[in-house]
Amino acid sequence: MKNINQNISLTIHNLIAVLEDAKKGYLHASETVKDSVLSLLMERFGYQRGRYSSELRILVNSMSNDSMVDQFTLSMLQRTWMDLKSTFKYGKKEQIIEGCIKAEETALKNYGHAIDQLEDNYELRLVLQQQANGIRTVLNTIKEYTGRIYN
Repeated sequence: MKNINQNISLTIHNLIAVLEDAKKGYLHASETVKDSVLSLLMERFGYQRGRYSSELRILVNSMSNDSMVDQFTLSMLQRTWMDLKSTFKYGKKEQIIEGCIKAEETALKNYGHAIDQLEDNYELRLVLQQQANGIRTVLNTIKEYTGRIYN
């Protein structure tokens, strides 16, 4: 298996942090939203993000000795999580859905950036492309379920 450089390792660790943040957000939203079908979907999406995070941890640990995560990214994610948590606590269903859509669109941008950096690492690139497709499916599912127009 090909080693990854520190820049790519940092990018992957940032994706792991984003996935963990999304997992927490979805699981919390699943407990907050009153729509039972949407609640079940969000719970499944949360567990999916946990699986993605674990998969990336295993891959990056097997390719690199570096396990640092950018502290700026972590603090930014913490602020985002606190904002989303507030939305889930006090927001309406529509606000929660909009927050999820925005988070998924941002995640896809992050994945795109990471994939672009991995021209020489086919295995890792393939995993990220598969996960990005899963996130795109979740985004489309949320939009379809809620009657949003696809972008």
